[in-house]
Amino acid sequence: MQEKTIADIVEIVSELRTRIAYLENKISILERENAGLRYRLHQSEIANKRLTERLSQYEKPKKDSHNSSIPPGKQDLYSTTKNRTKSLREPSDKPSGGQVGHEGSCLTFSREADRTESYIPDYCPRCGQDLHPVESQMLEERWSIDLPPIVPEVICHQIYQKQCRCGCQVKSEFPSSVKGFVSYGSNLQAFISYLNTEHHLPYKRTAKILQEIFGLQISEGTVCNILERMKSSCSSIYEEIRKRILSSSVVGGDETGIKINGKLNWLWSFQTDQLTYVYPDVSRGKAAIDKHFPDGLPHSWLVSDRHSSYFNMNVRGHQICLAHLLWELTYLEELEPEEPWPGKMKQLLREAIHKRKSLPWEQIDRKGILQKFDELIYGGLKKASQEIENLKKSLLKHRDNVFNFLFYPKIPYDNNASERSIRPMKVKQKVSGSFRSLPGAEAYAVIHSIADTARKNNQSPFFALKSAADC
Repeated sequence: MQEKTIADIVEIVSELRTRIAYLENKISILERENAGLRYRLHQSEIANKRLTERLSQYEKPKKDSHNSSIPPGKQDLYSTTKNRTKSLREPSDKPSGGQVGHEGSCLTFSREADRTESYIPDYCPRCGQDLHPVESQMLEERWSIDLPPIVPEVICHQIYQKQCRCGCQVKSEFPSSVKGFVSYGSNLQAFISYLNTEHHLPYKRTAKILQEIFGLQISEGTVCNILERMKSSCSSIYEEIRKRILSSSVVGGDETGIKINGKLNWLWSFQTDQLTYVYPDVSRGKAAIDKHFPDGLPHSWLVSDRHSSYFNMNVRGHQICLAHLLWELTYLEELEPEEPWPGKMKQLLREAIHKRKSLPWEQIDRKGILQKFDELIYGGLKKASQEIENLKKSLLKHRDNVFNFLFYPKIPYDNNASERSIRPMKVKQKVSGSFRSLPGAEAYAVIHSIADTARKNNQSPFFALKSAADC
């Protein structure tokens, strides 16, 4: 009996060992299958995340010029067609076109003609009789405005000397703009600078115009050299503009990306109602500002967007651009149409702008506007949105920089003037392409600063450049 029990136990152990081996083999197979499934799940999660991100681009409203600061030139054709008539302005009840009291303009002329052309018949077209002896009678006159023949003027400059009775030899001197045995005059230098900078023409097209219209054979290298000379001639005026901006009460600042020799750089603009100061730099940080304004603008209110470099400057105070805020709020309205917060904030900003523009200074309800603003930035949201929360945090950070234009009449509520000062730089890139070198970008910045400053003071940019070339 005992022997049988032992045999049974041995058989059971043998069966258990076989069963264990089978289970271990099955576990090994299942582990391999499980590892394969985990890998496929991981790949599916990655693909799902990537597809979700791609899908979100179609679900979110597309940013373009009507709901962001993206310029129209960077939009695709659909956005340009769809939003070509949209702007931040509200519809007006006034009719389109010139308003009552608007001073019109038309083609005018002076009654003192430089030249008169008389057209007198010589013979009768019917019988052929000579009409020279017959007295003529004027019937009608018409006036035309034209350009004279455009030819370069070659001037020979000669200096002389005289001997005074005292024995002193008195010599005359050449004008400061006449350098070397043969040189280009100030009119030509100013004209080349004007075409290249204010009309955005590249070197090749500038040389082509001089050749085809004026008959002047000037190379692209000569155009570059003339611009470099103009940069040197304008340097003292350029520095004076910087000093005057430093002492201005209100200054606008902005920057835009440019390509110099294929690499991203930045063109900075600091401007006032009467001054424009532009310079290029490789950096978009505060270091680029410190090179030209090492002590900041301690006497100035600075109007800008919310770029952090401006808020690291030493200034009297800040005013953030409400136009940028309105664009961002327009985007958030489209992103979260069920959330009323962007619309309320947008309405408040418009209300503040309208009161500043339409009401007497002492009647503006500043306290009420600030109270509504605090209720919005400290209040909750109907629908959670990360983008709206980010803007709320930013406005809370800049709480004291939103409505300064309601307390100081010289401060504008937007930074559009700075946008206008850098817009020619983007047109320059569109027409001429990138700058080939940093000195070329610096020459453009100096010349544009002088020309735009002259324009703001109702002076001719061309004659301002000519005056600089004469120095």
